[in-house]
Amino acid sequence: MTDKTHLLTPSFQGRRESAKRRVLEVDGLSTRLDGKLIIESVSISVDRGELVGVVGANGSGKTTLVRTLAGLLEGDSGDVAIDGVVFRSGVANEGASRQDMARLVAYMPQMAESHPFTAFESVLMGRYPHLGRFELEGSVDRQLAWEAMKRTATTEFVDRKLDTLSGGERQRVMLARVLVQQADLLLIDEPTASLDLRHQILMMDLVREEVSHKDAGAIVILHDLSLAARYCHRLVVLHEGRVLADGTPWEVLTSANLRKAFGVEGLVGPDPVTGKPHVLLIGKENSTGSEELIGSGRKVHLVCGAGSGRELMHQLLVAGYEVTAGVLGVGDSDREAAERLDVEYIDAPPFSRITDEQHEAHLRLIDAADHVVVC
Repeated sequence: MTDKTHLLTPSFQGRRESAKRRVLEVDGLSTRLDGKLIIESVSISVDRGELVGVVGANGSGKTTLVRTLAGLLEGDSGDVAIDGVVFRSGVANEGASRQDMARLVAYMPQMAESHPFTAFESVLMGRYPHLGRFELEGSVDRQLAWEAMKRTATTEFVDRKLDTLSGGERQRVMLARVLVQQADLLLIDEPTASLDLRHQILMMDLVREEVSHKDAGAIVILHDLSLAARYCHRLVVLHEGRVLADGTPWEVLTSANLRKAFGVEGLVGPDPVTGKPHVLLIGKENSTGSEELIGSGRKVHLVCGAGSGRELMHQLLVAGYEVTAGVLGVGDSDREAAERLDVEYIDAPPFSRITDEQHEAHLRLIDAADHVVVC
């Protein structure tokens, strides 16, 4: 591959070589749109080799954040350092040209572009930052574009006009353009939104591969929390324009954070195959619309077993009741549900008779309940 680092301005090249593992540092970033503060005092970082997922409810500021980092929106206040190049209020340090910055940052919007260029021409545009003034794309650039299209399974569209492709097909072409740009920081907004299940996995595999093998850093906005937990090293939760949580998927994906950021009740447990956090939504917070849940402060005890009580456990918890259950043996599906839902129950070995001790413990749970339901 041709080395074109000589195209960088001398002062910019020196700062880039002095940068360490941290490819992005954001300190107190705020951005306004039409006078309204959309993101406020956001501080996050991304290291090389790290994939950071940004999650949050609609309107929480996710897209505004990445568009500000990409230089498409001007920050109201705060500092952003990308590979040693510092921005203040949206203005880059002297010496960093637009082409310099395009070598550093590749941005993929959530809405795939639609224009009359062919898919191959669109991907080849990603090589612009690596060309000199008046220089045309060479054989190396074309080969890189072809390889990127092979990786994204888009070679069948090479001569197709972009505006004749479906949204998901255009999305994959845009990822190929991001890959061929070979930037140090990837900013990708909802890459899986228009894709089927197979291509969602392909998309995320490619982003993770680019980060790991090319020593880049990436921020990816995702709505599928389980998918984010599977692929991202860290997650950042935005809530009303502020960082609510920042950490590993296990640290961030908690019932309390789901409740505050998304207004839903959810459970987080290990995926049986990957061991990564898997999010199970059990209902929206306060689905009655009143200030207090209908079951708040009241306890229901279930006498159940063999799957007769698990659906009711879920429904009662969503309604705000505290729930307990009777004697449940190992392997009982009601016991598995109780463990997932954090419902207290009386432990018993599989296929065993109820002992006097278990019976007495059961009676105590019944006495403590406001209501008893025999399932």
